[in-house]
Amino acid sequence: MKKLTTTLLMCGLFAGSVYGYGPVGHKLVGAIADNRLTTNPTVKAKVKELLVGLTLARAATLADEIKNKTPNQFRLRGQPKITAQLRAFMKANSGKGTTSHSSFHFTDVPVVGNEKYADGTVGREPFDIVQMIPFCIRVLKGEKPEENDRAITKTVAVILLAHYLGDIHQPLHVGAEYFDSEGKPFEPTATDRGFADQGGNKLDLFLLSNGKSVPAGGLHGFWDTPSVKAAFGTNPGAAVARRLAQSQPPNLNLNGGTETWAEQMANEIMPISRAAHARLAFTLVKSKPGAKFITSGRATEKKTSGLSYKNFAGVTAKNEIQKAGWRLAAVLEDALK
Repeated sequence: MKKLTTTLLMCGLFAGSVYGYGPVGHKLVGAIADNRLTTNPTVKAKVKELLVGLTLARAATLADEIKNKTPNQFRLRGQPKITAQLRAFMKANSGKGTTSHSSFHFTDVPVVGNEKYADGTVGREPFDIVQMIPFCIRVLKGEKPEENDRAITKTVAVILLAHYLGDIHQPLHVGAEYFDSEGKPFEPTATDRGFADQGGNKLDLFLLSNGKSVPAGGLHGFWDTPSVKAAFGTNPGAAVARRLAQSQPPNLNLNGGTETWAEQMANEIMPISRAAHARLAFTLVKSKPGAKFITSGRATEKKTSGLSYKNFAGVTAKNEIQKAGWRLAAVLEDALK
């Protein structure tokens, strides 16, 4: 039975998918937490009950899977309860008269300047990731009723936390570059917000190879997928999750209650986000008057000593994914104790 369980875990956790970060990075975060919770059978049983038997590794991709779908288009095979609850969540956060659940995955703190999350308003939203993580924690603790405006039940809260803890450890899910009307990076203000890069989604990345700049896809997509591949290879197995769960990552501990951790995690990742942008030169940045985001632009790796951009991203992904898995387990242990 143990051998069969391991085989199923490896097949289920790391199968291919159209979501590059989903099947690799997010499932790895969930798998690390699954392993960590083996030392706390009481909480592990509560998680299993809320997820109707799903592992955290499987649950960790669902928040991405419901993106760009209508509620009726989503169906999780063999899971009518979870399907119904996620459909209700999607409907309550459809973007029609309220905010969209797609915007719950990130915040856009300016990388130019030295702001922490609470220091300004540009790029922060009432339902961004720094706000939604403690919202989910309060639902799990019973401090907020399951019948809430966001339709986040305890089951949905676990599903979202399994995903959001991964997102908030990805540098471009927290920090963003802002440009002035001439396409130059600048520090935005409440009265002059400029044009954001949408977490790198509007920028094409070019990396150095043998002294020449070669296209590497979108900047945000690079941090979602190739960075994880650089860290763990194409298909990391279940043994990788077990190993990462056994060795405590450096700089793991945070202060205060778990409801305060999201802001601390955002502030912690900002220096890395700033470094991820400082290593790049921005050109051909275009925008339209009155728009919120740039329309396009080019981000080119600068010639620097030390790690290449790819290796820098790989080291970052390895460290942050491990921390995310450990912290996900710790959040659930606290919320469900």
